[in-house]
Amino acid sequence: MTPVPLDLPLRPSEASELGNLIFDQAERKPLTDEVRNRIAARASVLRLETIRPYFGSLERDPVHPSVYYLAVDGEKGEPLLLHLALATAPTSSIFYKPLLIGRMRRPNGPEMVVNSIPFGASDGDNLEKFCARIDTAFLPRPQGSRTAIAIGGDHPESVLPAAFDAFRAILKRTGKNLAATALPPARGSARHFYCAGLWAAIRAGWREGYSAGAEIAVSGNTLETAKEAIHQTAVFSSFGADACRLFHVAADPRHPSAWSDAVVEEKFESCFTADDRGWIFDEFARAFDPGDAVYEFTQPEVLRLAVKFGPALRAVEQIHESIRQTRSTLKIGRSFDFDVLLEGAGAPTTPEELIFCLHWLKQRGHAAQLATPGLGGLEPSGPAVGSTADLAQHIKELSGIARHYQAGLTIRSRADHGPEVLDLIGRATVGRVNYKVSDELDVAGHIRSAAEHLVG
Repeated sequence: MTPVPLDLPLRPSEASELGNLIFDQAERKPLTDEVRNRIAARASVLRLETIRPYFGSLERDPVHPSVYYLAVDGEKGEPLLLHLALATAPTSSIFYKPLLIGRMRRPNGPEMVVNSIPFGASDGDNLEKFCARIDTAFLPRPQGSRTAIAIGGDHPESVLPAAFDAFRAILKRTGKNLAATALPPARGSARHFYCAGLWAAIRAGWREGYSAGAEIAVSGNTLETAKEAIHQTAVFSSFGADACRLFHVAADPRHPSAWSDAVVEEKFESCFTADDRGWIFDEFARAFDPGDAVYEFTQPEVLRLAVKFGPALRAVEQIHESIRQTRSTLKIGRSFDFDVLLEGAGAPTTPEELIFCLHWLKQRGHAAQLATPGLGGLEPSGPAVGSTADLAQHIKELSGIARHYQAGLTIRSRADHGPEVLDLIGRATVGRVNYKVSDELDVAGHIRSAAEHLVG
């Protein structure tokens, strides 16, 4: 072994033992989870004092088969990526200027070279290179129709590793993948949160897929702020569109200072062109049958729904189109989930309101895959729906409508969401729910409890 500096982040002798084990077990065979687990089991007898390996992350270079990458923690806990290669293999063209740990002779094979690369939650460039060029399985994906428990928090580097450990335990127990992350609205760096998700998924060996969500808000009458947020979060796989500041809540007859019919008609005339007004009546002044009930829209109801939601929905359309164009420009996958946020509408979302919003977006080419309704009693503020039975029926109705439009419901967690409420949500949504958790205390416990009642 060649002489090495004394200030390395791990002992070359331990790196040599680890490298020998990987080459002995992985060379000339497909690198599967079974092989990774076998290596992990055999590594338990190694006396590793300065290296903590994450064997689920082990990957082979896509071009050079005798080159491996493994995420580890070094002697002082610094997160690293080990680059282990036979001396005859080319130097990595993916990561530049790695730190040489040593050149080691193998007892049963050619010489081996071990390098290390910074690989923490804040090493975004290295994390993105790993996911883009070594294993794309760690990139977030759309949620689709599966149930998910989306984890957020202001300290993702501590919260998300615990979350993926909990997701792994649930997958083993139930066979269900509930993994998702959710950037807390208007808090922290979007890039840091996203990269922390990559980092946690890689170290956990989570190749089963997970969604990464962000919320895009419209502030004022301009979309410039929203466009900047879209550019910063384009790599996420799920986007919530929040245009609640554009809701005209006084158009709702439940509002304490509801507008009169005459005022609503005046607003309708001023908000929409003649063509838009004609389209609105053609689409909505009729009956809708989403499956469990028939909902009839009268002309006065259409007027109020259009005035309350129409301007916001037009902004939501622009957000959706901007996301689509930005991802196309950046050559990111075309598929993503779109969530329309209705929580700021001043009152619990009615079935008619959900139909109006989902139908509007679908018919205009911007279909939503998720909807976040106002649920009153399940929210931090706002009027309650009523009793638990009323709440269950309300969620059931909304969930049925969402499924009719090939969408699911998003529900935010609350401290008072005990077993009864979680059971209610699970039954009423038939398991198709995106449940957002932002509490950083006992994340694993929250996930286990929510999973038990949402999916069994």
